[in-house]
Amino acid sequence: ARVDRYSTQYPSPFGKIPALADGDLQVFESGAILMFLADKYGGLDTPEKRAEANKWIVWANATLDPICFKEDGNGRVLDTGLRGDPPALQILDGLLEANEFLLGSGEESFSVADVAVGSYLLYVPLFFPDISVAKWPHIQRYMLQLLERPAYQRAFGAGTAEQLQTIVGKKGDSKMFGLF
Repeated sequence: ARVDRYSTQYPSPFGKIPALADGDLQVFESGAILMFLADKYGGLDTPEKRAEANKWIVWANATLDPICFKEDGNGRVLDTGLRGDPPALQILDGLLEANEFLLGSGEESFSVADVAVGSYLLYVPLFFPDISVAKWPHIQRYMLQLLERPAYQRAFGAGTAEQLQTIVGKKGDSKMFGLF
């Protein structure tokens, strides 16, 4: 079914995606949607648990997004900052060295925080398939783990997950001094 994003019924008054309607509640912006879903379904039942996840959601939207996607004044994506070596990704890579997921290790540690951060990281190779993340080995491992999740494959399709596994799994650039 087609959705009229400019209808007064659409959850975002700006007509933008993503937007969510849950009964009478209308939520827009990815971070707000993730926080709502985590509150409702994710077992984040204390302010401390919510804060642990929410800091990553806010970080993904405020810090990681502009690193991943360089936009012009009209919001068109022109390039990615992952061609460089942003300090924030060096720090993230170090944090992921000790943990399988952002909030710890083990399946019970996978959270909405990983959905937020992983989404941005995994959108980059969709738009820029020539990118290599091999310079951040723990981020690379993290991205590959997320691609193996059945929920990711259902959401984006097994074909997309396989394509991204090939791109993300690439070894680093073997050119010596950019010449060979």
